[in-house]
Amino acid sequence: MDDLTADLTSSADWPAGRVLVVMATFNERDNVCPLMEAVLAADERVQVLVVDDDSPDGTGQLALDTAARHRRAHVLIRRGRKGLGSAILEGFEIAAARGFEIAFNMDADFSHDPADLPRLMAAIEPIGGRPLDLVIGSRRVLGGRVVGWPVSRHVSSRLVGWFTRLILRVPVRDGSSGYRGLRLAMLPRLSSRPMCTGYAFHEDLVWRVHRAGGRIMEVPICFTDRTRGRSKANLAAVVEGIRDLLRLAWWNLRG
Repeated sequence: MDDLTADLTSSADWPAGRVLVVMATFNERDNVCPLMEAVLAADERVQVLVVDDDSPDGTGQLALDTAARHRRAHVLIRRGRKGLGSAILEGFEIAAARGFEIAFNMDADFSHDPADLPRLMAAIEPIGGRPLDLVIGSRRVLGGRVVGWPVSRHVSSRLVGWFTRLILRVPVRDGSSGYRGLRLAMLPRLSSRPMCTGYAFHEDLVWRVHRAGGRIMEVPICFTDRTRGRSKANLAAVVEGIRDLLRLAWWNLRG
């Protein structure tokens, strides 16, 4: 009889690689398989890891089925652990442990275009230029834009951007973007304080990279609101995010 409390994983036989794309999922059965395929097709240098929080709609099993057909696709179905931020961080830690040098994260609903991956990869490792520690796919720099959001989403996003720049003192326009790539050598240099496990993970990570002296750049992207499935950003998640941002502000004030 299967242990229903144990994590499920795809094959442990991973090919060697430098770049891993991490996607945290929960109830994304309509998106996960075509998105895995699109990421793998976007650039032959990347591998993909789906970190699923035991979705009741079967997202994890569908991802496992896709991973069985692709050596560059991998899946972790977590039991008893929840949270967007904790899933992304665990994916990054897996990437580092397996010898990858760069890990990207992207939303699992096609709001982030896999076709932008080569541009973001070129930015973090420019030919003849100085490598970056964090590249952000930004909606708020020249050339970046958002398609399909109501006014309320624009307002809340800009408020968080203002908070990141003026209160956390991080010189970026879109600190809440979930499309970004991290040089994994930065992980040991980040603060040892517990990281945010929810949506504020994005601001938390960029704040820590900045405080550690990391080089950060924003690259314009087009963010397209999801057309399939439902957002997980309910009231409880919003409240948790506000609480975590205030905690970051307190840490920043204390130095």
